[in-house]
Amino acid sequence: MKRTWLAVVVVWVAVVSAPLSAELRFTTKITARAVPGAPPPSGMLAAMGDVVGQVINEQFGGPDGVETITTVHEDGRMRVESAKSFSGLPAGAVVLTRADGTSVGYDPAAKTWWKMPDPGTDPAVAGMMARMKPELSSKRTGEFVTVTGLRAERVTVRMRIPIPMPEGVDLSQVPPELLAMIPRELVIEGDSWVAAAFGKYMKAGLAALSAGPMAQLGFDTLGKSLDGFPVRSVMRTSVPAAIEIETLVTKVGEEAVPASVFEVPAGLREIPFPGGL
Repeated sequence: MKRTWLAVVVVWVAVVSAPLSAELRFTTKITARAVPGAPPPSGMLAAMGDVVGQVINEQFGGPDGVETITTVHEDGRMRVESAKSFSGLPAGAVVLTRADGTSVGYDPAAKTWWKMPDPGTDPAVAGMMARMKPELSSKRTGEFVTVTGLRAERVTVRMRIPIPMPEGVDLSQVPPELLAMIPRELVIEGDSWVAAAFGKYMKAGLAALSAGPMAQLGFDTLGKSLDGFPVRSVMRTSVPAAIEIETLVTKVGEEAVPASVFEVPAGLREIPFPGGL
């Protein structure tokens, strides 16, 4: 369950016969690392933190990070590709997100494709997500810098996600010392530098994501509060490991691409999701 959830947090070759239109295409460098100076977790969280920290680090390409190329249509369709293994998917894999939020992936080298996991189809996970009710907040600072040629404002972002206890658990039967070590919330906070340019693409993309598996995490609200194109972000998690994830847009522009870049090529064989997450 945890690994399927991580795959979702995570969390998107063309043939040339289709008509062309202008889309947004940008390259992003993503790096995960331990938060400098963060106090180490103790007790049960220490072991959990070590394991989750290692998994997250591996998912984002290790200490060198991973580079992705994203193409966004103004109706919300997205394509994400990486030459390096990323989020458990093979090197060269492509993930396509439709305007309705559903996603599929494919491996052009192996000539295979798969449906991306939707945790909402698991009744237990869906029930837990329904009880999470995340709280999102953001605040514009009025501080501007230039990132990749775009003037961007620093926006502080905070997401608090309550972690509900499994239904049916009698807390009176749980030893107090064990209960005290169980995290009751996940906090993700940090800074995002947002440019006014290309906002229409980001609104459409976030609307698609908020219509899919991540609908209950409030991505539509977050998108409205950011209101632009994030060119850099540095976000930190609270538990079970103090992890910092930085995303940096290194290249961005509008390009004319074939509509087929948002479609799975013909002739591929369907396989189960290969991420194993």
